[in-house]
Amino acid sequence: MLIKKVKDLKQELSLPKSLKDALPNISEAAFLAEVDSMAEQAFDDQCTGTNPRAPLIDDLKRLYLAAYYGKIEAF
Repeated sequence: MLIKKVKDLKQELSLPKSLKDALPNISEAAFLAEVDSMAEQAFDDQCTGTNPRAPLIDDLKRLYLAAYYGKIEAF
């Protein structure tokens, strides 16, 4: 129910549904070429250690991909 409310609010505010929509000047190929590096950088960020659950690099990559394609329900 919360996810639906957030989606409705995003639509009401005309917010992009995904990173792909939010970043139209970044091609899918360019994003995919950098996603591994972005996941590693997020893993190495000192703030990541304060998360209640310690993510693996693969978890962070999956999160980036879900956000890029607008499939947050996967989490």
